[in-house]
Amino acid sequence: MKKAFSILARNLLTPIIKRFFIEEVKGQENIPQDTNFILVPNHQSYFDHFFVPFPIKEKLEKVRFIGKLESKWQILQWGWFYWLTETIPINRKTEDKRKVLDKALEVLKKGGIIIIYPEGKRNRKKELLEGKTGVAELAVKSGKPVITLGLIYKDNKPPRLPVRINIGRPIYFGKSENYQNLREITDEIMREIARLSEKTYGYGN
Repeated sequence: MKKAFSILARNLLTPIIKRFFIEEVKGQENIPQDTNFILVPNHQSYFDHFFVPFPIKEKLEKVRFIGKLESKWQILQWGWFYWLTETIPINRKTEDKRKVLDKALEVLKKGGIIIIYPEGKRNRKKELLEGKTGVAELAVKSGKPVITLGLIYKDNKPPRLPVRINIGRPIYFGKSENYQNLREITDEIMREIARLSEKTYGYGN
C-alpha cells in the first residue's frame, strides 16, 4: 500500500473497523513476525478488502492485493482503491496470468505481503469454489508461508455485519515441491480456508 494511505488506514480506519464491524479475531498469534507471507482468504463481498488486512494492520505498508480489473465500470468503481493499495490488477480476458504471478513473486522477494483470493471471484455459497492454482505456484516458487484466513459475516449472510476472522497456522511448501502437485497443494489450502470460514470444499481428496 502507499505509505500515506497505510498510515491513514492504521490510525483512522482500523479503530473504526475494530469498534463497529469486527466481533472477534482468532489466531492472531499465527501471523509470522520474522518473515513475509501470502495471505489467502475466502471471498464473499467487496467489504472483504477492508476486513482481511485488519489482522496485519501493523504491516500495511508491505501489503499488495491481487485483484480483478476487467471492465471500465470496475476501473471507475475500484480504480481509486487499487491505486491507494497498489493492487496488482489482473484482466483474465486479455492478460497472461504469468505476468501477474511474476509481479507478485517480485513483491515477495522484496519482503512484501501478497493478499490473494484463490476462489477468483466473490462467492456467497456455503461451498467454496475450486481454488485457482496461482496461490500454490506463488508458495512453491517463493518458499514463503501461506496464511489461510476465514472471514465469516453475521449469520453467514454477507455482507451482514459484524464479522468474525479466523487465522490459520502458517503452511510451508518448500521450493523443492513438485510443480505437478500444484492442484494438490491448492486443494489443501482450500480445505483449510473452508474449515476457518465454516464452509465446505468439495474438490480434491
